[in-house]
Amino acid sequence: MKKSKIVLIVCIVVLVAFLALSAKVIDKGTEGEYTGVVAFDAGASSSDDWGSVVSEITEKAQDIAGLDIAAIGPGTAVALKGTVSEYVSKANGKKNSITVAPEGYEGDAVFSVQLGSIYSGTDVRDAQTVKGFADFTNQTEWSQYAKALNSQLDELVVAPLAIDESIQGKTVSVIGAASASGNEVMITPVSITIE
Repeated sequence: MKKSKIVLIVCIVVLVAFLALSAKVIDKGTEGEYTGVVAFDAGASSSDDWGSVVSEITEKAQDIAGLDIAAIGPGTAVALKGTVSEYVSKANGKKNSITVAPEGYEGDAVFSVQLGSIYSGTDVRDAQTVKGFADFTNQTEWSQYAKALNSQLDELVVAPLAIDESIQGKTVSVIGAASASGNEVMITPVSITIE
């Protein structure tokens, strides 16, 4: 082997060893301190915004009995007061809802209120303007924000009420975000009062 090849190999080995010894190991979760990019925390973001989201939806809420069902788009802020006609439990008790007959409503629509712990849709996120898509890096973060808001409502609004079959026949007042499909209206609540 030529002397120059041996010198080159030795230099490469020394360089690799130097780089390996001088590399800084960064602990998981502290990358943002070095890169300036901080991982998105949907839970923290939604908990910071929850009070403002509830206030905005409450202020915008329209009495559902007076709305044209066809005008209810994703995230329409609504207020509903009525009698619970049915308690529905699906997915081993993780996808619960109540069917409510609104006071003053004479149409044929069916009104349901989601009670979790699994919630369908992004209506609460879509009903608020505290944050918009432009406030997030990508669609994934925007979706995570919707799920985190749903987690907040479950933890702070629904779970403390421990609603079960005994709610049938009672009067409830609900403020939330609704969407309609045909003659079925689903409301995701931001507040519930049981009378």
